[in-house]
Amino acid sequence: MQLTCLLSFIVLLPALVLPEVIPPQIAAHTPFVNCNEFFAKPGGIVTFPTIFNQNQYKQICQKYNNMYEFATLYNTDDKIPVYSAYLYRGNEVCDRKNTWYIEPQLDDPNGSPNMRPKRGVNGAGEHQALNTDYKNQTEYERGHLYPVFHTFQQCTVNATYTLTNAAPQDRSLNRGKWRVQVEGATKTFLDAHCFSGFAYVVTGVVPGIKKLKNRVIIPSFFWSAYCCLDKTSMKPTYSGGFITPNNNQRD
Repeated sequence: MQLTCLLSFIVLLPALVLPEVIPPQIAAHTPFVNCNEFFAKPGGIVTFPTIFNQNQYKQICQKYNNMYEFATLYNTDDKIPVYSAYLYRGNEVCDRKNTWYIEPQLDDPNGSPNMRPKRGVNGAGEHQALNTDYKNQTEYERGHLYPVFHTFQQCTVNATYTLTNAAPQDRSLNRGKWRVQVEGATKTFLDAHCFSGFAYVVTGVVPGIKKLKNRVIIPSFFWSAYCCLDKTSMKPTYSGGFITPNNNQRD
């Protein structure tokens, strides 16, 4: 499998999210203060790339039971995330879920800021993926960007089961080398070298051409990058990343 270093500046992006989904022309001029804990920002604020000011990109504070768990930049045209950003705090054994949530405010401006099941959300699916997009799929499945394998408590596990945190991932890649050589290798490294609780991870995708159910763009690549900060100086101590094609990896 092709695993190459990814430019680690990706993890130094500023907080790009707000408690509600808001128009980009407003978000571009709004201080991103509510989800700062999920981003590494040594040296100050980094300019938000102007390409993401287009209306299709929505900034989400991923909120579960009124608690912010991680951050996502979401592409409502492709119906997949650009990336999810989270703080790695070690891993605890927790129960996986069978229920997947959606982000109500992507389809209903008056919807709850908390993720929830599709039922009762007005216009559900107009601007985001739904479970039905993945139904009866044998080649692709819902690939977590913030994986269960990196969570530290049950409520955080639950929060990762939102379709705004997932993109179509090749089944063999999702269950094999992505889990072992990316999620597993990152966890092992951070557990060994980043003890301070300041380990930041950003995981995202590169959009492809093909669509799932003629609705959801299938990524051509998945990538992930991490950065550890020194607890005292808040300067980076370790950083690295991976990128790999989204296909059936055999070597």
